[in-house]
Amino acid sequence: MRDDMSTRVRSLLPLLLLVGGCPSEVNVPSRPARPVAPVVDEDDPRVVRDGDDLYPAAVIQRVEEKDRKPAPSGLGTGKSDETNGVCRLYAPRLPDPECCKGEYGIDAEFVEKACGLELYLGESFQGTCGYYFHRTGEEPSWMRASFVDGATVADAVAVHDAKLKLKGKDDSFASTPVPGVEGAMWSSREKLHWAFLPGWDKVRMVSWSSAVCSDEAMSKVLAKMVSAKQPIKGAAREGLVPRARS
Repeated sequence: MRDDMSTRVRSLLPLLLLVGGCPSEVNVPSRPARPVAPVVDEDDPRVVRDGDDLYPAAVIQRVEEKDRKPAPSGLGTGKSDETNGVCRLYAPRLPDPECCKGEYGIDAEFVEKACGLELYLGESFQGTCGYYFHRTGEEPSWMRASFVDGATVADAVAVHDAKLKLKGKDDSFASTPVPGVEGAMWSSREKLHWAFLPGWDKVRMVSWSSAVCSDEAMSKVLAKMVSAKQPIKGAAREGLVPRARS
């Protein structure tokens, strides 16, 4: 009988707990609040903004130092220089400019006067010989000269015209005679001009930008070059500034 009573009490225990209420709450110690992360923005000297993102300043500095190119160090870079004793050097962007390797009959003083330029800045060699001139308020104007393949001007022009026709997809492109300069041919596309000159044992090609000279004045410059005497092989230059031999 007692066992039956114990069984009934055990079966009624859940109901008695509900009627009598929940046991007392147990006090569990709460965890300390997590510290709030400090706000990092571009005012923090440790970071640098790049676009919409912030990066550690030290990382940006390392990347910039890696990508930084050494500053040009050669004499004549961006300024006229005659300390080499051979020519007046000038090169806007070459780190180690050098004097031109030959003469082409260009007379710097004549070019200045004919084209209304104010100062001959100098020369430098990069594939071809570049001559630079100054006019107030403008970027340096330039002419370039070189010897090209071809026994005659006609041969050199044929190769030149074929290349320009192909590059420009223009079958009508063709060089024409330079007015007043016998045997010389020239052509242009946009702001670039080319001329091929007779008279020496090698054909000379001259190129220039529209900014340096008008067509009328340039024809006089080219005539001066054609009439210039070719230097004897190994002959010393006649000065730091190029001039046409007579």
